[in-house]
Amino acid sequence: MQSSKRGFGQAVVIGGSMAGLLSARVLSEHFDKVIILERESLPDGPEARKSTPQARHVHALLEAGMKALEGMFPGLMQELVREGADLIDMARDAAWLQSGSWKARYEGGPQTILVSRPFLEWKVRGRVMALPNVEVRQGQAVEGLVTDASRGRVTGVKLKSPEGEGVLEGELVVDASGRGSRAPHWLETLGYGHPEEEEIGIDLGYTSRLYERPAGFDDWKILAVNGQAPGARRSGFISNVEGGRWMVSLNGYFGDHAPTDEAGFLEFARGLPTPHIHDYIRNARPLTEPVTHKVPSSRWMHYEKLARLPEGFVLLGDTVCALNPVFGQGMTVISLGAKLLGEAVARARTVPEGGLHQGLSRQYQKDLSKLIEVCWSLTTTLDLAHPQTQGKRPPGLKLALWSIQNMVDLTSLNEKACHTFYEVLHMRKGMEGLMQPDFAKALLGYSLKSLFVPRAQRANLTTLPPAPGKQARAGTEQVEAAA
Repeated sequence: MQSSKRGFGQAVVIGGSMAGLLSARVLSEHFDKVIILERESLPDGPEARKSTPQARHVHALLEAGMKALEGMFPGLMQELVREGADLIDMARDAAWLQSGSWKARYEGGPQTILVSRPFLEWKVRGRVMALPNVEVRQGQAVEGLVTDASRGRVTGVKLKSPEGEGVLEGELVVDASGRGSRAPHWLETLGYGHPEEEEIGIDLGYTSRLYERPAGFDDWKILAVNGQAPGARRSGFISNVEGGRWMVSLNGYFGDHAPTDEAGFLEFARGLPTPHIHDYIRNARPLTEPVTHKVPSSRWMHYEKLARLPEGFVLLGDTVCALNPVFGQGMTVISLGAKLLGEAVARARTVPEGGLHQGLSRQYQKDLSKLIEVCWSLTTTLDLAHPQTQGKRPPGLKLALWSIQNMVDLTSLNEKACHTFYEVLHMRKGMEGLMQPDFAKALLGYSLKSLFVPRAQRANLTTLPPAPGKQARAGTEQVEAAA
């Protein structure tokens, strides 16, 4: 039923995590009513939930994702900063060892915000639940899709709750239920076939805990240590988060996972490609016990490749693509995917009759796949540098890895090249940004040099660069000076 107020009647969103919340936010501009269905009971505060175990670990938000969130919730970033989050200049405030070489540090890089996932989600959930036309129903399990007689259009969902079973109608149903989504089974049952599944096996585990941040410490606000594959299988992160705390995550591939006991956690940190994280945390005061989350694989469900899709049904977030969390792209892809959904529904409103059900579902999945493709290609290419990684290796992989490594090393020495890299990474520019004449010329020269000069003489492999205007010191000395 068309609405004279917002354009459409009722929308149903499956899942109350970030993907579901952001979907509800953009749909609230176009539907009279948006109902979020969540299996769990939602916490009243910034607490991690059973269905989002990854929330206890370091999360990143690229500049494009941060801007998308700010567009949906004006003033959110300032609110987070007032309550202890850090709005940072990525080039100035991040110390980053990427693929074995330290990034150059300078003023004027992309911005991002450092905040824990439970705190961010709690703030977003509060704003979404305050919208007058959004309702969150907890303890609601979706058992299947309801369609019209032709099975060509989804008209609602089958529900199961402690009160019994029922049907909830919706002109649009959004599956944002995450990696455990049953959509492949639902679509196959309705005659649409099973989506092609692309999977890269990494057997990743990451173990995290919170520490008290040393008073007065400001040499960096996030420290990332990623070694060069295939030799290094471990990585680690220390990130400022609200409450004057450090969140520390230690990651390992192929079963090499950080232990959760005190001695084992520190010893794992000692075994990272550089000792800096170990040196920073060995005398810091822990606030929580270490917890581990395991990610067997990166996975992309190619709904856009199905020959057809039912109208009135779209999918986004980890339901479609679960990326390797080490690369910190997940929340940004979710934010941009929700923004894309809002734009698609806005276009449908310009169609005089039935625009919501004239190819929107299929076109949205195709548009979403273009957004995912860049992130998927980069992260899986880097993961495939490890011989233990399970998955199809594309033609030209060795050449691609050689080129990426040269690009990464170049950004340790050349601030302009590093800035171009950051602009692409944070989605200020598309991949064409790496084709700019100055960057391409610098990369070509560096790549030619790499054929004759040992890497140790070409890139910064050992020295943690200081923040602009400061002098470099050893990691232990930095912590002791701050204390």
